[in-house]
Amino acid sequence: MDFSHIIAPKTPSAWLDMDALDYNIQLVNQKTQAVKLRLATKSIRSLDVLRYIKDKSPHFIGLMSYSADESLYLLENGFDNILCAYPTLDTTSIAAALKYTKQGATMIWMVDRYEHVDMLNEVAKAHDVIIDICLDINMSMPLPKLYFGTKRSALMSIKDVKKLLKHIKKCAHINVSAAMGYEAQIAGLPEHLPGKALLSPAIRLLKSRSQKQVSQRRRSIVEYLKKQGYTLKLVNGGGSGSMDFTSSQPEISEITVGSAYYKPAYFDYMDSMKEFQPAAGFVLPVTRQPEKGVITCQGGGFIASGATGADKAPVIHYPEYLSLLNDEGFGEVQTPMAISKTKKHENSSILKLGDGVWCRHAKAGELCEHFNELICYRQSTQSTSDGFASDDFVSDGTLAKKSKKTNKEEKQQTMITYRGEGRCFH
Repeated sequence: MDFSHIIAPKTPSAWLDMDALDYNIQLVNQKTQAVKLRLATKSIRSLDVLRYIKDKSPHFIGLMSYSADESLYLLENGFDNILCAYPTLDTTSIAAALKYTKQGATMIWMVDRYEHVDMLNEVAKAHDVIIDICLDINMSMPLPKLYFGTKRSALMSIKDVKKLLKHIKKCAHINVSAAMGYEAQIAGLPEHLPGKALLSPAIRLLKSRSQKQVSQRRRSIVEYLKKQGYTLKLVNGGGSGSMDFTSSQPEISEITVGSAYYKPAYFDYMDSMKEFQPAAGFVLPVTRQPEKGVITCQGGGFIASGATGADKAPVIHYPEYLSLLNDEGFGEVQTPMAISKTKKHENSSILKLGDGVWCRHAKAGELCEHFNELICYRQSTQSTSDGFASDDFVSDGTLAKKSKKTNKEEKQQTMITYRGEGRCFH
């Protein structure tokens, strides 16, 4: 998107480039067409965006939620196939979700310990139902003096799975209906960490070795489950950074994708994400000029989760000739920026008060925890039927100050986030 022609909002706002989003949707569909597609809600955090992507994804199968309360919220809003990716102890929301499974919805809960199973079994027993569960298989690669992966599931081997299954057989209200093996060290680890260029060859080597281990472990455990008589509704794996690899694995029936749609700054450092386009971010209005060569914006940055480092900080997307001050970085409620004295740029004049600085956050869905809505922009001239037709936008790419109605429904010009709906799950 050409930000130079867009009139920026006068308050800190979140933006969504609809052309880039459409491009990313098509690319995901192309890369994952061999399997079913599940959307990672934590990386999107907007019902509007989830529905938009769903409608443009022919092999969409359902959603991957991140909490019991969120799972219930999604069921209440019409989604009927949910895999909760993390074990939960929220028995109130789990029990409330049973209303929808009794009506035919699919709701699968994640487990990797007997305590998870016992809790779910008690809820199911109290309501005289069967609850579906998914076994979370740890795909990490332990090495001497190095644990390559994430510390998540306790199920690392067939031996671990056997032990848990022995306990599950005692639980009359539990059905093992799914398995997940998420290769986080492949899907979510960048090869080009800022300031750590020397590590890139080692990371690529470890990823390559890990692919072989992931294939063998996940496949062998799935085969074991089937030999034991378990009928699996799904075998889930992967993430945005491992689409090509995961979709090619024979044991996989579906892949989960989320961050690829927004393409946040963290994914700029990943080899497998080079084809994708930045589709979301935030814009800060210039409100001060404390001295020559420095402007100050209202609003701050949103440091992403994970080990704190340069790769978790937001980045300035436009204008490119701006840089952060080392002593301040992105602030809490205001952010000073320096104007480069050497880098050439089209508009040599200093930014004026009221102009916008367009930025990108490091992690995808976390942006939506700070804004009630995503302001949608589209610059393409083709006719659309998605509620974001090009004639809803003026020639400079800004939102038109008018309402068009189709079938008595107002065309949408913003996407509402979870926060905008008054919801925050954690």
